[in-house]
Amino acid sequence: MKEYHILSLSGGKDSAALALYIKNNYPDIHKKIQYCFCDTELEVPEVYEYLNKLELYLNKPILYLKPEVSFQHIYDTRKILPKPQNRWCTVELKTKTMQKFIKNLTPSEDCIINLYIGIRADETQRTKTATSNNPNIKEQFLLVKDGLIKKDIIDILNKSGIGLPRYLEWKSRSGCFFCFYQSKLEWINLYERHPDLYKKAMDYEFKNCKEIRNGSFGWRSDITLEEMIKPANIKKIKENYAKMSNKKNKGNAGRLIDLI
Repeated sequence: MKEYHILSLSGGKDSAALALYIKNNYPDIHKKIQYCFCDTELEVPEVYEYLNKLELYLNKPILYLKPEVSFQHIYDTRKILPKPQNRWCTVELKTKTMQKFIKNLTPSEDCIINLYIGIRADETQRTKTATSNNPNIKEQFLLVKDGLIKKDIIDILNKSGIGLPRYLEWKSRSGCFFCFYQSKLEWINLYERHPDLYKKAMDYEFKNCKEIRNGSFGWRSDITLEEMIKPANIKKIKENYAKMSNKKNKGNAGRLIDLI
């Protein structure tokens, strides 16, 4: 029976640490594994920078998988922005892209696909939802199996010299520059670090102006991006975040709170 080994990198710290861990602790798997990245072409520049560093350390190419249809085309066709209740961006640009790659890789059903997933031992509850309906896919949770927690992940990254992704200095997760899960502070950080990308996100909102006029805004339900970057709002968002941080409210501060 043919056997495949695949690790889909997200551009985040956990999947990167898993790739390094496999290279250093499971050399036989490292020789056979295909490291890949579902590239929406909409990630912040720091994600691509981090993947380049990782590729050099792994001494093995990362395969960039492109979606069949671009975000722009889907947006122009559907004329709606993705939202938490309708995450069509993840499905169309990430999930379907990986499914197609696996299907093309395994034309025969007589095979096993070992899919390595970067879930840590301190978040084992996530393994329950990280399973596939494909009977040929066998999810491998090496970090859980070997008992690695968040501290171990950071140690692996620091010892390798790669460290944490630079985007973690100003946002909490990897992903597209217009991710609707971003807090207001993260949107402001995007505006200050990558104003060109912020402008692109604003353009999508402007094209969606009918929806905005009806009270259902663009990337957020409470404020438009144009309104958010007015000096008074920027000041208030930063003040509220600083206030919560000073109170050492880890629950809120860790999520980069949304108050305005």
